Amino acid sequence: MRFAGFALALAGIFAGAALGQTPTVGGLLNNYSFTLPGLPNYGIAEGSIFDIYGTNMASAATSLQNPPLQSTLNGVTIDVTVNGTITHPLFYFLSADQIDAVLPSSTPVGTGTITVTTSAGTSAPFPITVVAADFGLLTQNNGSGPVAGFNANNNGAFLSFTAAANPGEILELWGTGLGPVPGDATLVQVTNPVQVYIGGVAATVQYAGRSSYEGLDQLNVYVPDGVLGCFNSVEVVTGSYASNFGTVPVAAKGSRTCADSNSLLTSTLLNQITEPGGSLSIGVISVSQLTMPGITVDGVTVGGSTIDTGSASFEKITSAQFNQGGFAAALGGFSSNGSCFVDSFTTSDVSTTSLPLSFQFTSLNAGPDINISGPGGAIAMPLQTLKGVFSYTTPIGNTSFIPAAGGDFTFSGTGGPDVGAFTTPQVDIAAPVTWTNVSDLATVTRSKGLTVNWTGGATGSYVGITGFSLAAVNGSTTDYIVGFFSCRALASAQTYTVPAGVLQTLPVSSTLSESGVNISLGFLLLSNETAPTTFTATGLDLGLVEAGVESFLYAAFQ
Repeated sequence: MRFAGFALALAGIFAGAALGQTPTVGGLLNNYSFTLPGLPNYGIAEGSIFDIYGTNMASAATSLQNPPLQSTLNGVTIDVTVNGTITHPLFYFLSADQIDAVLPSSTPVGTGTITVTTSAGTSAPFPITVVAADFGLLTQNNGSGPVAGFNANNNGAFLSFTAAANPGEILELWGTGLGPVPGDATLVQVTNPVQVYIGGVAATVQYAGRSSYEGLDQLNVYVPDGVLGCFNSVEVVTGSYASNFGTVPVAAKGSRTCADSNSLLTSTLLNQITEPGGSLSIGVISVSQLTMPGITVDGVTVGGSTIDTGSASFEKITSAQFNQGGFAAALGGFSSNGSCFVDSFTTSDVSTTSLPLSFQFTSLNAGPDINISGPGGAIAMPLQTLKGVFSYTTPIGNTSFIPAAGGDFTFSGTGGPDVGAFTTPQVDIAAPVTWTNVSDLATVTRSKGLTVNWTGGATGSYVGITGFSLAAVNGSTTDYIVGFFSCRALASAQTYTVPAGVLQTLPVSSTLSESGVNISLGFLLLSNETAPTTFTATGLDLGLVEAGVESFLYAAFQ
């Protein structure tokens, strides 16, 4: 296997020193998905590589261990007890605050405990949930972003925006959690049912099983026809468990450079940003209108409002950040048409894990303010600075400046230290799409998928379907785990079905009770956005302007 060392080294490594103190265990995660406890697709699969986070687990970090792996490393051992059976995970890596190990395939399915023992003693038992299969997909950004995979039909080239796959070609994908194999053997096909979706389309699986390394799984899959773009979603479903989501670039046959009509990344820009040491300075300006419904109790509707907002940001992205999905992150979770972006977070630090999931872009200063000119006149978006990050947004209070009939908007700035003066082309907010099945979506059954229908929409515009579901952590009224998705489709399609595999990454929505009113902590958002237009300014490689109209709906995810 070509890259096992590279693959396994992607796990975060944080070395420390601990002498003579009893170890503690504070968290368990799949080595590649980093799916958080509390989500419906959380579990540690039999035979998978998983991470133990804690303290005082070693006095020094080891190197990455080569197979055959051992159940004792530098005098440290791990015990997993489930249904009265004790197994001993095998070590890949050991440090003071992190262990990477393989859970033996012989570990029973169920809930149990895990302990770490050193010369200083044994940790308190920590709960573990063992499942038969729960795949974690290897990506370039610790559970999200582009997959770390190869194209078997392109001389084994590593997938990238300028080395994209074509429909019909075989991709080699990697991860862990396909399920148990006899004796944790390598190069063994897994018998558990496995389904891979690329761009929301079921892909034919050629091989699903162990690689030549313990716990490390390999998937060989065909790229489905009809899938194109730089950010096509990739999901692996094992039984009822959905993996984390990655993306894969797919270009039309005969080309190796992907393209998305909504991103306006040209081949020249892609070549520039994907070169080692390259960078991309990007500015994104938008104006949007959000309509929120009121809450009806005993026939009386309270609240409800329409809020208009303008915003702008300017950032420099390095080639390393871009190749890890930084462009999509800069656009707030961008995905190709027909695909979905999926992620999760907690509202407070309810786990002891610390993962480098966020991108730290270089923020650019475009001057004291950015001006919006529209049918109702001009509005200034003043520069705001927080911890070295520059941003622009309309002041609180200017909640209505987009007429009901829409209109044309332009943006301008006098320039600043990093970005020069500019005036954008006009962006037209035309009659937006009409969400036609709102009344059917108050309750969403996650196992059945979610179909959203609409009518209208300007030619060339697209629709975004976004959902959030919040689940209270251990009955808390302040700590929540949040799962969310954002899918994209052309407005001309008039319908889109969010796959069940996407919804099954979301937790069941909690309910908030206030003054006798029960509100489900689930939300749906339908947005209709213009195809982006470009603008130029000194200091920017790419300037994007777009406008959109959004509708909000309370929904219970069950």
